[in-house]
Amino acid sequence: MDSADAQLTLIASWIDEAAQAQSSHAAQRALDTRIPISEHAGAFNTEDSTAALRKATGWAFSYQVQVNEKEGKWRAEIRPYFEGPDGSARPPHAAKTPEACAEIWSTLSEMIVSSYGKARLHHLLFERRFGNVRNHAIQAAHAYLQLSHEWSEWLDKEESLNLSLRLARAVGETSLADRVMGEMLDLINSVISGEADAPGVALRLLRPLVSERSAPEGLSAALDAAMQAYDSPFIRDEIITLKMTKAVNPEDRDVLQEQRVQIWLDAADQVSGLAKSGHLKTALRRAESSGNPALIDRAASALQKIREEDLGLASFRASGAISREAFQQFMAPVTSVPGWREALIQFAHAYGPAVGTIEGTKRAADEFARNSIVTELVTTELLGADGLPRFSPQNDTEKREMQLARQESFVLQTTAPLLAHALHKIAEVHGIPSEEDLAEYFSQGPLSTPDLAASIARCFIRYWTGDPEGATFSVAPKIEALARNLVIDLDAGVYRLQRNERPGQYPGLGVLLNVLREKGLNESWYRNILTICGNPAGGWNLRNDLAHGFIDHAGSPAAALLLQCVVYLWTLGAKGEASGAEVEG
Repeated sequence: MDSADAQLTLIASWIDEAAQAQSSHAAQRALDTRIPISEHAGAFNTEDSTAALRKATGWAFSYQVQVNEKEGKWRAEIRPYFEGPDGSARPPHAAKTPEACAEIWSTLSEMIVSSYGKARLHHLLFERRFGNVRNHAIQAAHAYLQLSHEWSEWLDKEESLNLSLRLARAVGETSLADRVMGEMLDLINSVISGEADAPGVALRLLRPLVSERSAPEGLSAALDAAMQAYDSPFIRDEIITLKMTKAVNPEDRDVLQEQRVQIWLDAADQVSGLAKSGHLKTALRRAESSGNPALIDRAASALQKIREEDLGLASFRASGAISREAFQQFMAPVTSVPGWREALIQFAHAYGPAVGTIEGTKRAADEFARNSIVTELVTTELLGADGLPRFSPQNDTEKREMQLARQESFVLQTTAPLLAHALHKIAEVHGIPSEEDLAEYFSQGPLSTPDLAASIARCFIRYWTGDPEGATFSVAPKIEALARNLVIDLDAGVYRLQRNERPGQYPGLGVLLNVLREKGLNESWYRNILTICGNPAGGWNLRNDLAHGFIDHAGSPAAALLLQCVVYLWTLGAKGEASGAEVEG
């Protein structure tokens, strides 16, 4: 026996020895101790027969082999354990391995006796399209089937059966496929009956079986048994989904849809806090996907009954201090001017947008993301004033918008009280103007009608005479009115917006602000109004919450923010008369 034959015999013995392990992971580790991963690198050198034999073997048993579903079809995949962005792979993709490597695999497949070795090598040769391809698939399928009885780990048993079925199907071995599916059902029933607490194994076997055109006898019973065996709503939901793929009659599908919604409603009754809210949201999503109005109403009603105190959330408060000198300096823009008219202009323009500049917001949001890595990694969902879900980012754009809105909300916590003091200072230093004087003043703006000017005047009077809540509720709609008038003044076409957005309805504030933004509205002020009034990605959302009755009490800070927005919009005009006019501050 020459050295090459001796080396082949030795390596074959290593493979059969590794196959005595109790799991696929242990078997691979045993081979790794014989042929370390460092030998996988580099080109396949046929001039060094020993190195070639070792590399071919190391490659063969380091591939990741699994069954996956793609576009509704189940396939067995053999993939390298490493794939670089430049297209490099280790080991090479099976189809791209050198001919000499495949020849070694073929020789070894005839020498070894273990199911573990035969399954892997024949599967690789089938994937490589080397020799008698059909025969390789059949031998691999039989070896995987046998291997399912030899492994002690339940996941290894499941994976071996799934691989066996896929290879049998790949070459049209119907009788073998039927045998494998019978073994899969047996394993499912063993797991469900309590021999192992492994619902994942049962599901990983049920999924491909359900997709078979001719479902094996006993599949429906296995699905029913799984429903009875498992309490988890997540598992039960998936089992219902699997049953729906086999349902033919619309009536049967309707029953299953109702069961799927009820699973989550029942689960919500067993928990509290955010878990309860999550289950109820899932129930609503399932109901909406069914298209059944009665189911949607049932799920929506359950979700709407949950309140903020039911969620178990914690509230935190913080306070800060400002020196008298700094406070007086902040008040100077409204106290050092000749009268209340100039002070109102300063109130809007000297202090600028309450959320700060967009540049500052972006810098602060980026710094928070760098320093709060865990916060940025976890999924975040915003709740509205009613305690119900309002927003959860689905992509990078929405996540960035939420980051900015969160930072702007932090800033508002500080600036809103200061703006409230500044607005009070105007009346304290310059006196409270009469309603008639205020109405006449606001009627001079290019966006005001006499009635709108009088209404804005009354809002300021309410604030200065001790009714900030009345000012808040009455001034909020004026922001949209001024924004709409500005769009008209720019000839952007409210009627066109109304027709394109929702026929029969006026475009909302968000739509109007987007038009103004395109026409040149300052980005920082755009974000200020949006975040204060109605940013779905976060913010104070005062206008929206007021309109829907979710705010029962509004104080001076909220009123001051809205009044500043009104004054800012009121001061805007248009450049020129053409339809291409732009906003100017």
